[in-house]
Amino acid sequence: MPIEKIQKQGRAELVFSALRREIMDGAFQAGERLPSAGSMSRQFGVSIATIKAALQHLAALGLIETRVGQGSFVLAFDPNRYLDQMSDFLFTKNDIVQLNEYRLYLEMAIARLAIKKAPEINFERMEQLLRRMDEAAGNRDIEQHGALDYQFHLEIAKATGNSLFVLTYEMIGKLVRRHATFLNDEFFKQSPAGEDVHRRLFRAIKGGDIDACRDCYVEMLYFLEDPPKDGIA
Repeated sequence: MPIEKIQKQGRAELVFSALRREIMDGAFQAGERLPSAGSMSRQFGVSIATIKAALQHLAALGLIETRVGQGSFVLAFDPNRYLDQMSDFLFTKNDIVQLNEYRLYLEMAIARLAIKKAPEINFERMEQLLRRMDEAAGNRDIEQHGALDYQFHLEIAKATGNSLFVLTYEMIGKLVRRHATFLNDEFFKQSPAGEDVHRRLFRAIKGGDIDACRDCYVEMLYFLEDPPKDGIA
């Protein structure tokens, strides 16, 4: 397990992210015992307390289990269970960065197909959801707005007519709802003026403007950080 020493800032989070990546990449097999806390402390260059905090986070997500007097053991990876449990925790900065990237590429693929195939009934449902989102925004009901935000994007997936896109979106539904709620909360704190970006996205899909779609997704997902420099065709 080649691991460079971790910087002091955000040590537990960085250790957690490094170990999670190793587990998900298959560096450790199900049932395999992780190195001792003391051994990992020396490898990472952090305290044992920091290692234990990272292990607790991994255990809470169902990636490992800690047995008293025996150590920590890797559990069989279940993507659905992992995504469901992960959404119950506050996102780390690294989680947000990866979610933004994942959603940008996924949403663009969905939008591109929806432009080609969406029937009018889906646009009617999107408009209904947009009206409800406006009401939730007016009431500053962030949780409700996040749930409706997810339903709006799910409706775009349904507009593709491709059941696999719908299934993918439903599988990550809880994670997307929490992500949307987090972003909306930060967005509303800035009290932005002007038309809701979701309405502009709706018009872009209906009008077949894929470049405008990308602009909308970048605005929604990357208002807290710089967007990726590489283009998405």
